[in-house]
Amino acid sequence: MADWKCRGIGDKKRFVSHLTFLICFLCLSSGWKHAYSQSQSTLEASYRSADALYQEGQYEQAAEKYEQIASSIQNGAVYYNLGNAYFRLGNRGKAILNYERAKRLMPRDKDTNFNLKVAKARNVDSFDLVKPLSGFSLLYGALPPNEIVWVGLIPYWIAATSLIAIQFTQNHRFRRALRYFVLIGGITWLFSLSVLGLKLREINLPYAIVVANEAMVRSEPDLGSETIALPLHEGTKIQLQEERNDWVKIYLPDENSGWLTADAIEKI
Repeated sequence: MADWKCRGIGDKKRFVSHLTFLICFLCLSSGWKHAYSQSQSTLEASYRSADALYQEGQYEQAAEKYEQIASSIQNGAVYYNLGNAYFRLGNRGKAILNYERAKRLMPRDKDTNFNLKVAKARNVDSFDLVKPLSGFSLLYGALPPNEIVWVGLIPYWIAATSLIAIQFTQNHRFRRALRYFVLIGGITWLFSLSVLGLKLREINLPYAIVVANEAMVRSEPDLGSETIALPLHEGTKIQLQEERNDWVKIYLPDENSGWLTADAIEKI
């Protein structure tokens, strides 16, 4: 059964922790401690206000509040709640858009994945126009970037600690074992950096969701050009290839491409 409730206290804590980390980083780099305190309290108050509006059934006002928060910080719980608000309003395109955004940050979250599946089941189009990812991406697809960073730090510290320890021991066997730790830790750390790079590249792939009720796919970025495929409908996921003025070029099967008006889609 789909869970259309806004996130509970556990997710608020996660929101606050992510928010605190982001603002702390900005403040440490800029020295604006007062700005940190003010920004944190403002966003936390907005988050509580949006939750209250959602619980009262004022979904349009709640969506506006969540949109304001999402413009300041990228947070999976905020996108999830925003998706729920839009789903309640019957705006399936915007709901799917924000569930997809939440999924990028919380790829293993059961509620996000389930609600996304329920929303997409109501789409007119039973397909997405995206290129299939490589098989290797399945190995790291369930890991968000911050977890890949933490996993990569373990072999880094093992290698660094072993390298330092080599300088303080005269035991040849121990030094040889430490060299193996440095080698293995270093290789593993470099591998984790490669995986992180691939993950960030995947996150930054130009995907979008059709938010218009219907979008015509044309052969050229011109309203007078011929349509070359069936129209796309609200909620369909597409992959962008190029942006030109008020048009976007999209991927089509068999290495073909077509053009949509830019106001018919929103980027994930």
